[in-house]
Amino acid sequence: MALTQSVDQVDENGREILTYGTEDFPIAFFDDDLTKVAVPPHWHDELELIIITEGKVQVRIAGSEFFLSPGEGYFANSEILHAANLVSVSGHQHAMVFSPRMISCGTDLIWKTCVDPVLKNPHIPFVRLTETIPWHRELLTMAEDAWQIGAYDRKDYPIHVRHLLSQSFALIASHAETIGKESTYTDKYQRDELRIKKALLFIERNYGSAVTLEEIAGSASVSTSTCLRLFRSIVGTTPVSYLLDYRLQKAAEELQHQGKRTISEIAYLCGFTDASYFNRSFRKKYGMTPTAYVRQCKG
Repeated sequence: MALTQSVDQVDENGREILTYGTEDFPIAFFDDDLTKVAVPPHWHDELELIIITEGKVQVRIAGSEFFLSPGEGYFANSEILHAANLVSVSGHQHAMVFSPRMISCGTDLIWKTCVDPVLKNPHIPFVRLTETIPWHRELLTMAEDAWQIGAYDRKDYPIHVRHLLSQSFALIASHAETIGKESTYTDKYQRDELRIKKALLFIERNYGSAVTLEEIAGSASVSTSTCLRLFRSIVGTTPVSYLLDYRLQKAAEELQHQGKRTISEIAYLCGFTDASYFNRSFRKKYGMTPTAYVRQCKG
């Protein structure tokens, strides 16, 4: 399959619209340098398996927040809002994003006994994977093996990747009851998450324009005070801070492919009307000026 480049594209519902793999083998393999690839709050129909290979990463998902070190990882179920933030100087992760059709076509006994109990279980939004729990360790090993085989097109990779993912899902399904008892993904949290998704989508559609807190709250049909509370509890920041961070992320992406546009033009396209403020904010986030960032990207 070879490696896939991470990009940020969403549809009108805020779901990612990347093509993960091919129609007959719907999986993508990523080797993410987390100093260059942002993992903002996002969601998608596909399932996701992450293994941290370098650095320390903070993960926010389904009402939980935790830190992962090399060798650890997590499984994210379909449609679950999740985000990751690098909290060390450097960091990498191996990621697989795949359709459940990788394991079963949806009509057989495998789907009924292995896939459905996980995919449609609201009490399994995610599984944090650590090396201290034997079945977690087994799943992490299988996930990394699947990544190595698929990312580098090892011999007979389709059958081996499918087999390893099927075993991984069987492990999760066999521990579904225990996982469900530990879940904090309540009905109320799910309703709040749907509201936040609407607000995030509004920001993603309008970050290049002037955006107010009232407009962000209105997009989710909540008051400004409720909007602030939901952002703090689910995203871990304020709406205004998230908007700034998103604008800076998009500006960095644009600067990587600057072309003939000036830095000021890119800043303006990303919602910054004050060049000095843009430069200060960019330097605070990326540790260098936009000009230095462009030079670094050009290598």
